[in-house]
Amino acid sequence: MSRNYELLTHIEYEQGGSDNDRPGAAVSHPIVKTVAAGEAVTASSREMLRLVQSVFLSRNGSAPRQVVFCGVNGESGSSFVCASAGRTLASSSSRSVCLVDANLRSPRLSGLLGVDAKLPVFGKSASVRDRCIQIDNNLWLAGPALLADDCGALPSIGTLKQLLTDLCSAFEYVLIDAPGTNVSGDAATLGQVADATVLIIEADDTRRLSARRAKETLDAAGARLVGAVLNNRSFPIPEELYRAL
Repeated sequence: MSRNYELLTHIEYEQGGSDNDRPGAAVSHPIVKTVAAGEAVTASSREMLRLVQSVFLSRNGSAPRQVVFCGVNGESGSSFVCASAGRTLASSSSRSVCLVDANLRSPRLSGLLGVDAKLPVFGKSASVRDRCIQIDNNLWLAGPALLADDCGALPSIGTLKQLLTDLCSAFEYVLIDAPGTNVSGDAATLGQVADATVLIIEADDTRRLSARRAKETLDAAGARLVGAVLNNRSFPIPEELYRAL
C-alpha cells in the first residue's frame, strides 16, 4: 500500500461515518499538515513551515521543484495554501520562488497577492522571468496569461512542459495554483508535467467520496501526489492538548 493511498484511507475511514459525511478531524500522518481557521498566527505559521519543509526542503536530494496545489471543489482553499506556502518558502530560503496562477477561469491567487490578473505587463516575446511580477525580494507571480493559449485554455502538453521548464530555469521553485479537480481537468493535466501535487481538503466541507475521487483522478493522470492539506480545521480544545491526544 502506498503512502498516498494510506493518506486518503485515513481520511475516509478513521473518522467513521458514511461516504456522505464530511471529514473534519485531523489525520495522524507525517505528511499531512493542518492549517486551522482561528488559530494563533504563530501556530498557523508553524504548520505552514512544516508543510514547506516536508515537501520542498527534504534533505534526501529528491525534493520537488514544481508542485501543483489543487482542491477538490471550486471554492477550495488551494489559492490561500499555495500563496502561504510560497511566502513561507521564500522567507525560509534565499532561493527564488515563483507562484503560478493556473486557475485560468477564476484567478484567485492573483487577487490574494493584490495583482490584477488581467493586467498585461509584458508581451509574449519577453523572457519568462520578465513576464512575471516581483512580489517580494525573492518571490514572483506568474499570472494566468503566462500559461493560457489564444483561447484562454491550457496549451498542449508539449508546450506546457516547455513553459514549466523555462520557469524552472528562471526560478528555483515553482508553486502552481490549479482549479479543483471536479471543476476542470487542468489540475490533472498540470500534475502530469509537474514534479508533484498537493491536494487541499476542506475540513467540514469536502466529502470523503469527493476526496477519494480527486485522488483517483490525479492518479489516473500520472500525477505524483505527495500529500494533502486539511484546511480550515477548527480545534474544539486547546491546540497543545489536541496534539497530545
